[in-house]
Amino acid sequence: MSTTAFYSNKDEIYSTYHGNDLGSVYTPECTAFKVWAPSAEQVLLKLYSTGSFYEEGAQVIGIKQMLYDASTGVWSAAIDGDLKGVYYTYVIKTEKGTHETQDVYSRAVGVNSTRSEVVDLKATDPEGWDSDRHVLPDKPNDAVIWEIHVRDFSSSDTSGVSKEHRGKFLAFTEENTVIPFTSYPTCVNYLKQLGITHVQLNPVFDFGSVNEITGVEYNWGYDPVNYNVPEGSYSTDAYHGEVRIKEFKQMVMALHKAGIGVIMDVVYNHVYSTADSPFEKTVPGYYFRMQDGKFLNSSGCGNVTASDKVMFRKFMIDSLRYWVEEYHIDGFRFDLMACHDIDTLNEIRAELDKIDKRILMYGEPWTANDGENGISGEDCCNKSNAKKLSDRIGMFNDDMRHGIKGGSDDDSKGFIQGSTHSAYNVIAGMMGASSVTFGNWANEPSQCITYASAHDNLTLWDKILKSNWCDDFNTTDKLYIGQNKLAAVLILSSMGIPFMLAGEEFARTKRGDHNSYKSPDSINSINWTRIVRYSQLVDYYKGLIQIRKAFSPLRDNTTKAVNDGYIVYNGQTISLTIKNDTEGEWKMISVIINNSDNACAPQIKSQYELPKRWYIIANGDSASAKATDIFDPEDNIPPHSALIIVDADSYDKINGTEPLKIEKKVEPKIEISSEIKEMLK
Repeated sequence: MSTTAFYSNKDEIYSTYHGNDLGSVYTPECTAFKVWAPSAEQVLLKLYSTGSFYEEGAQVIGIKQMLYDASTGVWSAAIDGDLKGVYYTYVIKTEKGTHETQDVYSRAVGVNSTRSEVVDLKATDPEGWDSDRHVLPDKPNDAVIWEIHVRDFSSSDTSGVSKEHRGKFLAFTEENTVIPFTSYPTCVNYLKQLGITHVQLNPVFDFGSVNEITGVEYNWGYDPVNYNVPEGSYSTDAYHGEVRIKEFKQMVMALHKAGIGVIMDVVYNHVYSTADSPFEKTVPGYYFRMQDGKFLNSSGCGNVTASDKVMFRKFMIDSLRYWVEEYHIDGFRFDLMACHDIDTLNEIRAELDKIDKRILMYGEPWTANDGENGISGEDCCNKSNAKKLSDRIGMFNDDMRHGIKGGSDDDSKGFIQGSTHSAYNVIAGMMGASSVTFGNWANEPSQCITYASAHDNLTLWDKILKSNWCDDFNTTDKLYIGQNKLAAVLILSSMGIPFMLAGEEFARTKRGDHNSYKSPDSINSINWTRIVRYSQLVDYYKGLIQIRKAFSPLRDNTTKAVNDGYIVYNGQTISLTIKNDTEGEWKMISVIINNSDNACAPQIKSQYELPKRWYIIANGDSASAKATDIFDPEDNIPPHSALIIVDADSYDKINGTEPLKIEKKVEPKIEISSEIKEMLK
């Protein structure tokens, strides 16, 4: 292990276990229980009739002494008979005291998660589950990712989702939803038309900040309790653990049916409560990084986990494999990935590769408190160490994010608002952070997640308004919409993996709330009526996604397209021109962004021969994979707008169109009488 530990490493004194049967393993004839607890003096298995003590009929229905294997550190017991639906805990005695806890490897739990449940996983499969298939991109850069919180997605009555499913997993299963009394699509119906390839779900495993009985609290969910269990507040019945499992699978299956992959936001770097965590109750002081008897805090939550310890590393791998195999999850986004060590992330990538190399994997390449990580800076998963990681472990490009829009929460300006100081970071980001000339922290563009906003901080729209000193969140001012469009062009025409917060494409607002993790639905919910108000902006994003899908160099996960690209920056415009050798596609594309207050002439250069004719497929008003006009090199690009042009000859060949079929618009001549001319003098 290359990781340098600055805390007591109990791997040196504890036996470890390499089997794949920790937790409860159910059959109708017998259920086996295994828990790794090498520091325990005694472990009792306790069986319950209900998932919580306050339910009607709650009672203890059995207690059994578990047996210890010193060679593995595992305590085990087996109970004959059909225990399906029975709840259980472990009572673990150590030198730190005696604690009752749910199973670290729980696969089902009762309401509010204090008791584990014996579950027949096969019985939780919805009809058709055996035919469900992963939605995986051929290359990581083929993905277009849309980040959404389960509750935000449908909790508003504008979603058109039935009342009983609003804010729930099952909202994703409703087809052909529309804004009430209109024909405008919402939810999954909308996503299919938008063209994104994947949704990234904010944490959907069991978290502790929302009472599953009342469900009235709101939280993003970055406070894990049970990692291998879906969150109960998103189910229609949090009391019976099997219900949330089945409804989660129904959600995944519905998204897959729509051709959309599912990415889980996973938070293995900390837990909700240290003292109440099954990790700490089971093996005190092992699963977390500690120094001088204190828990380290690089996660910002008081208890950074120890990915570099054998049994937590094993837990992470087991857990991720479980979500892929049992729930058909298509990818993972790691919260505060720099809390984890490089060896662990590379091992995870290797284990996922055994299932399918196309499973997506990326994360935040930073910690919350750099000085309290417990591992050396050389060993953590941050951008400066990206080259030590697999090319298929992506990282959010915060340099590009700041370059696009300025600081995340203040009124500073980035490139889209006219700044010239952030152009370098934008250019480097457009090249997938893998250009030798402009900066290459990434091995290849497949490591670069290109984005402008996420659930954290101000939404893109709120940031644009704040930087322009505007407090009208419903404004349709052309300048602000134009700045949003410029951000979209930069994200979707760059050579990394494009990522957007749900609603960027319809000017989503949280009314200036930059940290809405526990704000009410009135702040966080998607207001689907905004797709009507900002319909032209939605169409613009749709068109850019079409363009990206039509031109494979933008989706190249290697540095070939980076090397075939040519960037020009003249203080007013950035132009990126890329050659394409793919048969049946446009042979060249040029993306030109003017962020200045003045119209300016485009500068298009390449190390390859340029086309003699170009067609316009996107400008400041519209975007589409279909050409709308002939490009005239003598025309200026309007201020605060973008232009995307493609090789006209290859376009005509592909589409079977005649070269002059798309004609240059000519402004009508206006005759002015001699009398008017005199007046104008």
